[in-house]
Amino acid sequence: MKSKVSGSHFVGNYRLGFKWVRLFADNSESGGSVKLIPEDEGSAVVTVGLHGPWEIVFSTLLHELYEAAMIDMGVRYGVSPAMSCESSDFLFVMTHNQLDEAHSRVSGMLIDALPAMAKLYKKYSTWED
Repeated sequence: MKSKVSGSHFVGNYRLGFKWVRLFADNSESGGSVKLIPEDEGSAVVTVGLHGPWEIVFSTLLHELYEAAMIDMGVRYGVSPAMSCESSDFLFVMTHNQLDEAHSRVSGMLIDALPAMAKLYKKYSTWED
């Protein structure tokens, strides 16, 4: 039976490359976010919304982890001029070796985090097909 507890749920602390990331799942959202310098000044926070089918939630998790890894690698650039002033204004440019590095960072974290993330999805997601 799925829980009706709404809001953000802590999944765990995981290594994303050389840094630690706190992963949260939020069953009141359908998107995701990365806070590299959160309000509490601790390690980065990645939040993934649970409101959607599992394949969309998993895709959002991948998106946010890759974004955090590539920012840490220094391959994100701001486009100028940028009228919207939002995350879609960024450009990621990297070599093939840097892409491999991003894959290594993300896959290492996924191996550790995916079982707990799947468990929280089953417990807290209110999505119904």
